[in-house]
Amino acid sequence: MVMIAGMHCGSCAIAVEALLKKQPKVSDAAVSFAADIAMISWEDDAPDMAQLQRAVAKLGYQLDTELDAKRSATQAAANRKQLQLKLAVAAVFSMWSMLPAVLIYLAPFGVVENAALWPLALASGVFAIPVLFYSGAHFYRVGWRTLLAGAPGLDSLILLAVVAATLISGWRLSVGEPHVYFDAAVMLITFQLLARLLDSGVRRNAAEVVRRYSQDIPEYVTVIKENGERLSVAATEVRLGQQLVLSAGEQLALDGVVIAGQGQADMALLTGEHEPLTLAPGEALLAGCTLIEGELTLVVSAEVGRRRIDNLTQSISRLLSQKSALQRLTDRIARFLLPTIMLAALVAILGSWWQGAGILNAAAHGLAVLIVSCPCALSLAIPLVVTMGHARMIESGIILQDPAALEAAATVTVAVFDKTGTLTTAEPTLSNIAPAEGVSANELLSLAQHILAESQHPVALGLKKATTHQEEPSADSTSGQRESLAGKGTRWQSEQGVALAGNRAWLIEQGISVPDNNTALGMELHIALAARYMGRLEFKETIRAEAFSTVAQLQNNGLEVYLLSGDTLAACTQVANELGIAEQCVLAQRSPEQKQRFISALEKKTPVVFVGDGLNDGLALAGAGLGIAVGQSSSASSMAAAVYLPEGVQGVPATLVLAQRAKKLMLQNLGWALMYNMLVIPLAIAGFIQPVLAALAMSLSSVCVLFNSMRMQRRLTESAEINPAKKT
Repeated sequence: MVMIAGMHCGSCAIAVEALLKKQPKVSDAAVSFAADIAMISWEDDAPDMAQLQRAVAKLGYQLDTELDAKRSATQAAANRKQLQLKLAVAAVFSMWSMLPAVLIYLAPFGVVENAALWPLALASGVFAIPVLFYSGAHFYRVGWRTLLAGAPGLDSLILLAVVAATLISGWRLSVGEPHVYFDAAVMLITFQLLARLLDSGVRRNAAEVVRRYSQDIPEYVTVIKENGERLSVAATEVRLGQQLVLSAGEQLALDGVVIAGQGQADMALLTGEHEPLTLAPGEALLAGCTLIEGELTLVVSAEVGRRRIDNLTQSISRLLSQKSALQRLTDRIARFLLPTIMLAALVAILGSWWQGAGILNAAAHGLAVLIVSCPCALSLAIPLVVTMGHARMIESGIILQDPAALEAAATVTVAVFDKTGTLTTAEPTLSNIAPAEGVSANELLSLAQHILAESQHPVALGLKKATTHQEEPSADSTSGQRESLAGKGTRWQSEQGVALAGNRAWLIEQGISVPDNNTALGMELHIALAARYMGRLEFKETIRAEAFSTVAQLQNNGLEVYLLSGDTLAACTQVANELGIAEQCVLAQRSPEQKQRFISALEKKTPVVFVGDGLNDGLALAGAGLGIAVGQSSSASSMAAAVYLPEGVQGVPATLVLAQRAKKLMLQNLGWALMYNMLVIPLAIAGFIQPVLAALAMSLSSVCVLFNSMRMQRRLTESAEINPAKKT
């Protein structure tokens, strides 16, 4: 995997990809404009990277063997600003160029006098100059490069169409004729710049994924020097075998193995397990995990660049380099259209010349074919729907981060949900109060609240939430010494004696007689006071209220729902039973890599949407045909997803129906664009379409695509009121 610098659009990626595939020892190559990444494959010997760098440099790009997410993000931002400036220039001057052209088209109806036609044509050409020579310059360069690389795409078609329209317009002006086509050229450039601006937004999101994964990890760690001194140093400077200290509340920046100390760590960011993991010497801890209680001494087992989180980042980069189905289809259509259009223009020129037309008239005939077959409608077929769909989704609280999502959702039949943070909250819910004989429920709750008054353990937070209606303990009533033992519980020395709150095994170690409880499904908190067992509190995961209706709605609309989590089987089964998810659709204790492999295997059978939250879901979100990040997900996982729902899972059904409508309109637009070319090219070859009509027909084809795309708003508004999860 290498980085390609200097790409400005998808056609750039097509040219580089075609060139790399032709190089010695390269068996295959895939280039992603969105991620600035090239995946190069070979069979036996590795290709000479220096040779590949020289070959790519001839096209005007730069190949780097090291990935640099920050540089990619900087370059994407610079390209976006340049696109915005070019689009601004094109929008202003295109408007002024098209106004005279409209008057010329209306001349047969007596709107203007014949004497004013040529000055109007000249004005149209003058106003078109900034658009043709500044805003459209990039299309010419890339179009020429893709031709040289043997991989012509939309930019090559744009190059031919703009040059043809400009040449024939200039020639007609020179002989005193007013029928010019500058408006066709500037409109094509303007619409294409708008499409590229949309693409640049996707590219910026993709480039941010890698960078944000790194940002979620601390940059500094506390190392122990040989003399025992503790020193904060940059994680990039730490090497294998060095010792680190991790205190309560800190996040680990490097993979390591515990060699001293005990503690409890929050592993949900990487594994999705909701219960804290108790750590002891010999246990491994990964970068990104947070120590809740205790203090640990670790020895570094993986440096920066070789950590588990780094491997996840590289895997996501590979997934982001894949193209969507409609992107590949559009590329194939464009490659087929170019030789077809060139052949059609040549046939028109030779046919006119053979019939006795002069060389200039024959050339005009050929140029009319190029103009009428201008790829404006084809190139706008997808971006216009994306624009309309994006606006509609924003109104519904849906953030679209990748237009490919509008394609992937059309045939989704399976919905896979992560559990922790997606269907459930981070805080457990008090499910049962079981006081010992002679102890009231309120007394047991109050005692537990006093013991855990200073704890930040998830159980303590769940207890605090469950007892919000009760009076807050006073400072005097909670005074005394407290000792938290990681993975065991809390000891509180109060005026009434020693109070304990923890797991069953620890209370038994302290000499407390704790009765058996074979019916427990979730977390338990056992309480004792002055050597007397006071009872237990049972907790279960808190299922989000909106999860019930979302799962039911998807199932009612024919989708099969899975639960895929890194948590224990018991915890997953309990949540699945409450939500009505079949037991055979529950997969527990899956690592991030295992999640992604399961999604990939399932997608070989049927289209899948994966809904997740947290860093551990990033790989599956990026690899899924449709990845949806929900709620207050980590910045990295939300960027890796194609869709982000800040309001939670209740937006999943609406996302599916909006995306289904969008893909339907995309296919209609593509079908219209192809049908248009199939109809007008033969007519133009036969001479039935003159250049002025060719320009008008080309413009009307784009208008048809525009109006069809606008149906996105009307159709979705109507259908959403009936059944937002209904599939088409």
